Amino acid sequence: MAPELKQYEDLLANVRRDRQFHSIRNLVQPDDPNVKEVADVLIQAPDFIEAAQDFVAEFASYQEEVGDYWGFPFETLAFKYGDCDDLAILLCSILRNGISADKVFCAIGTWEKRGEETGHMWVTIVNQNGRDRIVEATAPSYKRTGGTYRLSAIFNDEYTWSTARGLKEFGLMPFEEVIATLEMTGAIKVPAGG
Repeated sequence: MAPELKQYEDLLANVRRDRQFHSIRNLVQPDDPNVKEVADVLIQAPDFIEAAQDFVAEFASYQEEVGDYWGFPFETLAFKYGDCDDLAILLCSILRNGISADKVFCAIGTWEKRGEETGHMWVTIVNQNGRDRIVEATAPSYKRTGGTYRLSAIFNDEYTWSTARGLKEFGLMPFEEVIATLEMTGAIKVPAGG
């Protein structure tokens, strides 16, 4: 992991079109029955990671959205389309059925190709040698996308890390800071020791 990443209990983001901030950890859902059903089949493949990547890239067509909406895995499976964040969240959810939470994450950052840089989400897997493997949810395993990935934050159903840039650039709010602010303003009262 990059040294500039800081671990948080959770990160909240306004990505569900209801103008409210939601836990990004709750988006990755390896225990969703539909996700488990898909994962149970794909895990039988000789290369689970490639099988899952190919499934997501070929099952759900890429479709850009107006605004930024991060779909739950069951939504992407039902709609059969999504943009990079929807597909990455689905792929990470599937992979979490065969890979531990400390090894596979949704990655938020930017992707630059031919001088054009855009906000992007992909999946990153920490290999046995400790190096990150980028798994592009928007393309099948046999298609090389090229370009440069710049990491700002990573998350899954158990962990969240972010850089200061990631918090600002992607509007992520650390859960701990939200609770502290609510306490200071008197909006909530946290019991002693809890």
